Parts: sequence; C-alpha cells; structure tokens
Amino acid sequence: MRTAIAVLSLGLAFATSVASVGESQWTNRDYVNFYFRHYNGHVPLPHLRNEAQGALFNHLIDPGNITRIEQAPVSDGEKLRQLRIILAVLGACRAAYNVAVIVGEPLQQELTLVQVHTLEVAAAVAKLVRLSHADEGSSTAWATLVEGVIESVGDSKLYSSAQRTLMSGAITLHYPVIAAVLQEDERLRLDEALRLMKQALPAAP
Repeated sequence: MRTAIAVLSLGLAFATSVASVGESQWTNRDYVNFYFRHYNGHVPLPHLRNEAQGALFNHLIDPGNITRIEQAPVSDGEKLRQLRIILAVLGACRAAYNVAVIVGEPLQQELTLVQVHTLEVAAAVAKLVRLSHADEGSSTAWATLVEGVIESVGDSKLYSSAQRTLMSGAITLHYPVIAAVLQEDERLRLDEALRLMKQALPAAP
C-alpha cells in the first residue's frame, strides 16, 4: 500500500511540475525523461480523469512540441534526430496504452490521441526525410504504424464512433506524407487498407 501511494505521489509531482511550466513545449529530453520515469515505475500512464494527470498527458501529445522543433534554427539533421527520439518514445507509449486497454483499463481516449499524435510526428519525420534526402532506413516500421491505426479505426467494439472518426481523419491527413517514404508494395497494401477503412466507417450525419 505504501509503495502504491509513493508511486502515485511521484507521478502527481511530476505531472504538477510539468503543468507548472504553463504553455511551454516538451523537448525530446522531456519525452525521454517521461518514458524512463514510467518504465522504472515512478510515473503511471497519464490519463484524462484528473487535472494533474491530464496536464501531463496533454504535454505528451501537444502538437506544439513538434512545431517548436520544425521551426527551430537548427539543421534538418538535428531536427530529424530530435523528432526520431520523440517518435520512438511515442511508439513505446502507444504500446503501453494498448496493453492497458486490452487488460481493461478505460484508456481508449488516451490511446486514440496518442495514435493520432504519433501519426503527426511520423509525418513530420517523413517530410524532413524527403526534404533533406536523408536515409529513412527500413520503411516497415512506418507501414506497421499506419496499419495499426487503420486496424484501430476498424475496431468498433473497442473504440467509440467519435474516436474512430478522429483516427481516420489523422490517417487521411498524414498518410500521403508518410506514403512517400514507403516501399511500393507497402504503399499499395496500405492504399487498399485505407480504401476499405473508408468504406467501413459510418456515414457522417
């Protein structure tokens, strides 16, 4: 019991310290610090059910974190380095939220928003890869990310209609940029999956 209280207190203290900085954005170091605090058991997965945890979660998915890097007076290579770190941390967070939802935690909204933000960061990385002609490495991870979100859109038992619509909108917005760094076979497979996803979505009222 004491251990649980101590972990919760540390998590709330971290959330409060982040919230106290107001509108400032996270750096890639903040993402890494958050990840290791969670991995080591000091910070629970933040959720939207109370103010302190909600403030921490909103920092995790703040689009301003990405805009700040994109507009920074540094080289494209440095921007790529920072964004790739953030993308890696978000991938780990997405997996953690997914496991939590599978075991019954009511974190579908948080998982939805993490997936949307991960697509946004992936698109930012893909755009820089194209502009700077950098080596994007294996595109399998990119395809797996998009495919996973498409599968989430199709899961009407787990996600609400609003959550599915939010994710499908993020795919529609960011996939064209991500598709540019995919191998042709991956792109063709995802194009077909995207077509089927749109057919399966309920019509807008």
